[in-house]
Amino acid sequence: MEIERLDIRPAGKVMDAYLNDPDFIHTYFDYTPDAAGYSARLKELESRSFDREGLGRIIRGFMEKAGLSAKAETHLRELEEGAPAVVGGQQAGLLTGPMYSVNKALSVVAEARRLREKLGTPVVPVFWVAGEDHDLLEINHAYAIADDRTVKRQFPVPFGAKTMASETLFDPADMESYIRGVFRDFGETAHTESLIDTVLGCLKSNSTFTSFFAALMARLFSEEGLLLIDAADPALRQLEAPHFENMVSRSAGIAAGVAETEERFGHDGFDRPLGAEEEDAHLFYVDSGERFLLRREGGRFVNSQSGFSFSEEDLADIARAHPERLSNNVVTRPVMQDLIIPVLTFVGGPGEIAYWSLLRPAFREMGIRMPVVVPRQSLTIISRLTAGLLKETGLTAEDVLAGKAEEEKQSFIERISDREAAGRIAEMEEQLKAGYRELSSSLESKGRDVQELIARNIGFHERQFNYLREKIRESVLLEHETAIRRYSRLEAELLPEGGYQERKFTPFQYMNEYGPDFIADLSSSLAGHPGDHHIVRL
Repeated sequence: MEIERLDIRPAGKVMDAYLNDPDFIHTYFDYTPDAAGYSARLKELESRSFDREGLGRIIRGFMEKAGLSAKAETHLRELEEGAPAVVGGQQAGLLTGPMYSVNKALSVVAEARRLREKLGTPVVPVFWVAGEDHDLLEINHAYAIADDRTVKRQFPVPFGAKTMASETLFDPADMESYIRGVFRDFGETAHTESLIDTVLGCLKSNSTFTSFFAALMARLFSEEGLLLIDAADPALRQLEAPHFENMVSRSAGIAAGVAETEERFGHDGFDRPLGAEEEDAHLFYVDSGERFLLRREGGRFVNSQSGFSFSEEDLADIARAHPERLSNNVVTRPVMQDLIIPVLTFVGGPGEIAYWSLLRPAFREMGIRMPVVVPRQSLTIISRLTAGLLKETGLTAEDVLAGKAEEEKQSFIERISDREAAGRIAEMEEQLKAGYRELSSSLESKGRDVQELIARNIGFHERQFNYLREKIRESVLLEHETAIRRYSRLEAELLPEGGYQERKFTPFQYMNEYGPDFIADLSSSLAGHPGDHHIVRL
């Protein structure tokens, strides 16, 4: 495995501003990602109190089923004894979901390791599993490459289901069949059977999306000691109860601050990622495993579609007595995370950093400050097949990521096209049209019906000429199919459907070629800084 940093443009205006404009960070965040920022954040954390024993008990209880390695146990004890954390999180995708979920975990581990060395104090990596998310269609699939294109294999979920990932059960036998189908898409290698055995071992006794995901992540990151916590864990809700109560009473202030900041964000030339309004409650009510987003109307917290309506006192009572009936949304989840975990640094993707840019007033309303926020690192994997195709085409990975594979493919097709045949067809078509024009002119007095008949004949011949052109083109493409497929395969490997591969393929696509130590070897080799993009050659 070889890793090299790739100099690539930031993903969008927000990331460009975050990485290159110091005023942007000072405007929308509390701490700069530098020595001064980390030092100030550590002092703030020291001034706050956390139920570290309760937090440790919750993480241990969750991970004992998922898999608590010796290194994870060490990190857990350090957290209980006062260590701050580097935190990142993601939805519970199948086979870990796209590679960016693993990239985020790798970034969390790398940042915790970097800060431990830099600050000379224990810093532990924590991964927040978004088990309360209910959009199952975002997590019920995996991608592979077949016939030089991206294919999507979906695991069926009930139509319209909105239950949280942590409470959505599946049939283990159906999931096993699905997993074997995905690995068939990957293709048989020397590692396939052992990887399937590993995945099926993690499937055992884990029949929800969250528990299956957590078991896989704990297994893949056992040597790194990554700590996992489920946002939907009922035990966690008890720890969150007083904070939910506080969020209910401060809901109006949170909503107003975020909406005002997003207004400013838009005026500064950025998109509006949340569409926040002052009437938002930024809380869900949970009923039978489904989440219902609340708004504030007439002094009440309501979801008009479901008929739920609560006074502020009612919702505060629910927060105290039944916190499992409440759930955070995209605004209040980061705040809740910070209230229960001593977060030194949050690691996020480009989309997350965009909406985190709006959250400072929500943190301030709850009496705390934002953690240091840094972008995750990104990876582009170059398999042996991809390396060979790059050499054959003369393209670089940077070229393909910049969209040049498609340009080169079209240029190649243009070079091999049969221009002589195309010229002769065009000449024949023009001669025929000229003859029809003369005929039309000589028969102009014969009436409209004759002219329409001539027009139909011209149209018929045009279709025949186009058909002939297409058949000649197909013949040429077939003759050079192998060369053309090189470009298509490169796009499928490195820029599937126009996006980075980390947004499509699961790490098992690459483990199937490299072997089961893929993640451990990546973690031990990954250096660099937050936001870096790396090329990984297998």
